[in-house]
Amino acid sequence: MDIQEIKEVIQSSHLNFLMGAGTSAPFLPSLGDIETRLTNETRKTERIKIKKEYFEKIIIPNLDIIEGRLGTSQSNFNQAVEGYKNFFELISLVLLKRKNTLLSKQANIFTTNIDILMEIALEGSNLEYNDGFSGRFNSVFSLSNFKKSTFKRSLHFEHKSEVPSFNLIKMHGSLSWEKIEDKISFSKLKHLDRSLIKRGNKTFEREYSKLAIVNPEREKFEKTVVDLTHYELLRMYSSELEKENAVLFVVGFSMEDEHVREITIRTANSNPSLKIYYFCHSKTSSSKMRDKMRLGELRYSNVEIIEPEDDTEANKYKIERIGKSIFKEILNSMTHDNKS
Repeated sequence: MDIQEIKEVIQSSHLNFLMGAGTSAPFLPSLGDIETRLTNETRKTERIKIKKEYFEKIIIPNLDIIEGRLGTSQSNFNQAVEGYKNFFELISLVLLKRKNTLLSKQANIFTTNIDILMEIALEGSNLEYNDGFSGRFNSVFSLSNFKKSTFKRSLHFEHKSEVPSFNLIKMHGSLSWEKIEDKISFSKLKHLDRSLIKRGNKTFEREYSKLAIVNPEREKFEKTVVDLTHYELLRMYSSELEKENAVLFVVGFSMEDEHVREITIRTANSNPSLKIYYFCHSKTSSSKMRDKMRLGELRYSNVEIIEPEDDTEANKYKIERIGKSIFKEILNSMTHDNKS
């Protein structure tokens, strides 16, 4: 890994991140084989059982945040949010320091996570972000609400400058999304009911299907096409990677989601100016990832798999280490360049 090369790429590229379940650890567990189990399971009772497991492990902890019921999970929650905050603050400073004045000071955060940790971290850091919603009393989701730039004007001399901001694009929906007829409205999770997990299978299935999320299974792409919002968010991911001089950093994402994986590989094959840096969580997973990304078949050498030196806990590429060992170094180098 060449940090100087990454810095030069960032200076001249549209900045994109793809984040998966690994970035919300240790507060939320990874999905493991739940996609495979849901995809392969045909018995309705067993499918509902798997969905209830997903509801309990991924959805209810978000309710615990809102309702102040974290208890023994508080330290894991703090660690996960702090990891996000430190990372986003570093990226914000990198956007601020980079020399290219033709590019906007924005970064796209694409994620399949449905949890609310990123929003909590961004707000906790007082960072500007677009999540697709506009309005306060009647917040409605629209794709036109992304890509909004924020400028600040000085009080005395009318100097105007762009404020670094993020587009938070949740490709599989979010727990904060509530479907009301043909619209998606913002909700502080008030539409969720933790007691649902104790209800009978028929009631659970009916209420669960109302959630504005895409199930973690391969069948989801067919449903996503039907749901225009989800489909358009995937198209947005594809179009951003198809731009000239785009860079994608993949963090905490296993590439088990075959549809996101195929879009990523296809754009890598069609856009020679795209650069992808994939951070492996562990050294042992790097060979598997090379196979998943089909590196030997790629037309261009524009995908780099970055693996840790070994599998000790301190060296694993978690979001905290990626921030401190890579983006902080890049920021320090940019700061030094600007002073020179």
